[in-house]
Amino acid sequence: MATNSRLFGLFLAFFLFPGLFSVSAQNSGYFIDTESGEPRFVQRLAWSGGEYALRYEVIIENSSNGTYRNYHREFTAGLYIDISLHPGSYRFRVIPYDILNRPGAASAWKYIEVLAALRPEPAAVLPEYVTGEPSGFLLNITGKNLDPQAEIFIRRADGTRIAAQTLDSGGGNIRAFVESGVLISGEYEIVIRNPGGLEASIVSLLLPVPEIEVIGEEKPVKQPEQEQEEISFPLKPIISNVGLTFMSSFPVYGDYIKDGMSAFGFSVYANTLFYVPIGVYIGPELSVLFLLTNNPDEFTMMVGSNLLVRKWFQGRRAALSFRMGVDYGIFFNWVDQVSIKMDISLLCRITNDIFMECGLNYSHLVSGISEGFFRPWFGIGYQF
Repeated sequence: MATNSRLFGLFLAFFLFPGLFSVSAQNSGYFIDTESGEPRFVQRLAWSGGEYALRYEVIIENSSNGTYRNYHREFTAGLYIDISLHPGSYRFRVIPYDILNRPGAASAWKYIEVLAALRPEPAAVLPEYVTGEPSGFLLNITGKNLDPQAEIFIRRADGTRIAAQTLDSGGGNIRAFVESGVLISGEYEIVIRNPGGLEASIVSLLLPVPEIEVIGEEKPVKQPEQEQEEISFPLKPIISNVGLTFMSSFPVYGDYIKDGMSAFGFSVYANTLFYVPIGVYIGPELSVLFLLTNNPDEFTMMVGSNLLVRKWFQGRRAALSFRMGVDYGIFFNWVDQVSIKMDISLLCRITNDIFMECGLNYSHLVSGISEGFFRPWFGIGYQF
């Protein structure tokens, strides 16, 4: 009975108010469907007018080389449709159909632009504490696909998100600010959300919030262990190091082991390391090695190139390094030699720029007669 009443109303509207069948197309924006586990952008195309139409035909065309071609066509009884469109230029219009299923006047074309949604790829966050009113941390974020309109949050381990204020952006960098009054010293995750909802994060960022000294209030004395726990060293996207090491060289197989020969000497090195999002630094290293024995006629001078991988521990006060490379130079008795080597070492900071390092090197001579050496070493370096 209700269906018959609606059909009768549509019939009267068709004869008495034919203008009510005209429609006006408009774009209602988009939303994100996450039921599949991955974000899927859905555009909602809506229109107004034509309330007494029986149904609507929606015609969508997309632009190809400046010419619009048919892309999609569907019928609906509602006043909108949801559709997932690829990035590009589109236009759509709506044709109402009356009770006799006859098309009415089509709406004007509505032009829309669907932009590509990019997932941000942050590489590093450099925190810098600034004093003033208010005091807080400047977050210098570098990476790829960082939209100037991106939202920046810092997230604590308990999941609490704190919004940061974006100051400026450009050239793949974003500078944001968060007040220290809403923070406590600890480890945070930096979340970057691009327009459209796609986001990425960088974890394990330590933000040491200085304590505010209140006049007239006795400040508790901290134990040395507590002060050491609050030390945090900034994460830089590119770092360079130079250093001097002292080592011993002991043969483990080959001709030299027969004489129990060992050597002592030093090496100098320089490297440039680049931070990668998996949480390590990697880069090239050059070194010069000079070893002496008890016999003044026997010495080693070799120039080497290494691939260095360094992983900092939490707080970036210590790091584990792995090297692999090749040495070439003059060995004992002026004999040219080539060796391949592997090295593992532990680095500990003394200050923000000065560190000590100790490790164990294994070298294998590949030209001439094969020999192998272990070389324990220790040294001091400077980072800038």
